[in-house]
Amino acid sequence: MPSVVIIHAAEDTLPARALAEKLRQAQVQVVLEKPPGEELRAAVKGAPVTIALWSPRSTASSELAEEVKFARGKSNVFHALMQSAQAPDAFRSDKSVNLTGWRGEDEFAPWRELASLVTQKAGVAPLPPPAPRPPSGFFQPGRADPSQQAAAGQPQQRAAQQPRQQAQQRAPQRSAPPTPQRSIPQPSAEPKKGNGMVMIGAIVFVLVAVLGGGGYWYFTQNGASATSAAWQAVDSNNADALRAFIAGDPGQYRDEAEHALADLEERSFESASDTDTIEAFEAFLNDFPNSEHATRARGRIAELRTMTPPAATPTEEVPLAPETDPDLLPPGAVTTTAPDTSDGPQQITPPSEENTPPADAPTN
Repeated sequence: MPSVVIIHAAEDTLPARALAEKLRQAQVQVVLEKPPGEELRAAVKGAPVTIALWSPRSTASSELAEEVKFARGKSNVFHALMQSAQAPDAFRSDKSVNLTGWRGEDEFAPWRELASLVTQKAGVAPLPPPAPRPPSGFFQPGRADPSQQAAAGQPQQRAAQQPRQQAQQRAPQRSAPPTPQRSIPQPSAEPKKGNGMVMIGAIVFVLVAVLGGGGYWYFTQNGASATSAAWQAVDSNNADALRAFIAGDPGQYRDEAEHALADLEERSFESASDTDTIEAFEAFLNDFPNSEHATRARGRIAELRTMTPPAATPTEEVPLAPETDPDLLPPGAVTTTAPDTSDGPQQITPPSEENTPPADAPTN
């Protein structure tokens, strides 16, 4: 099944989901809610069609524009505009469809145009034509107003009643006691059925508009509440937790989360610098490998390693017996010669010069 990728800002997740539901009617697989990066680009490479969804919240996003530029070389890109937004200047020459004011109606002309472009490039069957809407009480060209039909029938009824009234006038009248005549108010005209249909149609239209707007507000508020709860649960001293929140759907808390991550990076580097140990700098690089302080941290680690003296190797003194082979001693051993305690001749120490008498001294 061919796939269609929708590139959109995190703040436009709800409109993107609504557009995806309509596109799935064309038997295509829709990929959305992918953050900018390698995962989104991998999806674009395998999709025949990519839709860039622009709103006043996303037109200024340079990161989103870079992903759309990448998609232009890998897929057929169409731009869907919401809330009277305009595509960025780099995409003004591309095909765009203005969906401003669309609430999911099948007969909405810009939606039919976008669906035709997607099905044609994706190689699937086009969407069936929209079902005819039931007649309403509103005026429709080519059809007569029911009130006008009632008014047109009144002269015919009057013309049919005139001969009967004339015949009754010609007949002889019998004398009869006068009876009091009650005045019965006659309606001036038949009630117009068209007015009731118009009122019903107006009420239905107002209800649809109110429910549609209320549903959008409800989902928006629920999404904002869930995002706020998720942000309150994030540990501001955990770099991985902050990155996971930013990569998800941060909504209005994106700037605050990015600021907290940058502040944590600065505090971590200052703490490592104050500690000034190899372990502290390695822990900083583990949390922020792409930091602007990474080069300084790696340089300081190299300096600390050169300043650390090598551990001294203990030596062992081994007394060397006369029959010990020096080649069998362990490396680093210091040999000492054991004193000779055998019964052999002892070394004779010559007398000192102080006790030797002079040669010319008289002898007793």
